[in-house]
Amino acid sequence: MGKLVALIFILLAVLGALAFSIGWLIDEVQVKDPIELTSNIENYEPVQVIDYGATPVFSEKLRFNHNKLSFFIDPSCSQKRETSMREAFQIFEDTMGIISFYGMGDDSADIVVECSDTYIELGENLFAAGEGGPTNITNTSNFKTIQKGMIFLYEDQRCDRPVVEIHELGHVLGFDHTSDPTNIMYNISRCDQKISQDMIDLINELYSIKPLPDARISELTAVKRGKYLDFNITVLNEGLLEIGDISLTLLSNDKIIDTISLDGIGIGFGRTLRATNLEMFSSKIDTIDFIIDYEDEVEELDEDNNLVQMTVGTA
Repeated sequence: MGKLVALIFILLAVLGALAFSIGWLIDEVQVKDPIELTSNIENYEPVQVIDYGATPVFSEKLRFNHNKLSFFIDPSCSQKRETSMREAFQIFEDTMGIISFYGMGDDSADIVVECSDTYIELGENLFAAGEGGPTNITNTSNFKTIQKGMIFLYEDQRCDRPVVEIHELGHVLGFDHTSDPTNIMYNISRCDQKISQDMIDLINELYSIKPLPDARISELTAVKRGKYLDFNITVLNEGLLEIGDISLTLLSNDKIIDTISLDGIGIGFGRTLRATNLEMFSSKIDTIDFIIDYEDEVEELDEDNNLVQMTVGTA
C-alpha cells in the first residue's frame, strides 16, 4: 500500500512538472498580440552653450574640428599678395592665441587662397578687394563643422596692415559683416580696423571645446510579441570627429539579449538599423536597455545620450 501511494505521488509530481513545462513552452513560443514599447528619449539639447558678442556670425557653433589649420596660397598670387596673406594668418594666430596656421603645398589644405585681377563691382564706385568664407560645412545638432574655406584676393594690400586679408579670413572662420566701422568685419575696409575683443572671446570659447565624437540615439521604436522583438533605431554622430567601430547592445536585468555591430559613423552622418523577430531569452521582460558601446574606450562630447531604456510592461 505504501509503495502504491508513493508511486501515485511520483506520478502526480511528474504530471505537474510536465504540465508546467508545457505551459511555459506554450507561453514562450506562441505568437502574442504586439505590445508597443515606450522609451525615455527626450528632446535633444546641445551640451555646449556659447556666448556670442556684437560681431555677427553666419551660424552659431560654426568652426573647424581642429585648431591647427592648414592653408594653401595658389601660385597665381603675386609675391606681394602672398606676403600679405601670410601676414594676415600670423596676425590672426597671434591675436586669437588658440588657433594656428601652417602652409601646405596643394589645395587639399583647410583654407585655399586664390588671386585674380578681375574686379567685382559693388556699386557706388565700390569694388570688392576680396572674398572669403566656408565652402563646405557639415551640419549637426551640436556644431556646424567647417570642412573647407576659400579666400579670393582681387588687389594688392593698400594699408600697412593686411586688413582685407584679415577680413576675409574672418569670414572663413564664420564671422559676418558688422555695422561697426572700426571692426575688421565692417563691409568697407579701412586701414585702422581691428579684430574686436568679442571676436577673440568667441574664437577662444569655440575652439576650447575639445574635438570629440558623439554618438547619440536619436530615434527608437520597438514592438514586442511574446519573446520576439522588432525595433528600428537611428544612431547619429553629433560630434566633431568621426566615430570608429561601435556596437548596439540590448540588455535586460543585466543580461545581454544581443549585440549588433554598427561599424563607424562619419561627422554629421547616421546609421539606421531595423531588426525583426529578434529572439529574447524570455517573454517576461519589463525593460530593455539599448546601449551604444565603442570598440575602444573613447571620450565623447556627451556621454549621457548613449543609452535609451524602453518599457515593456506585462506581456
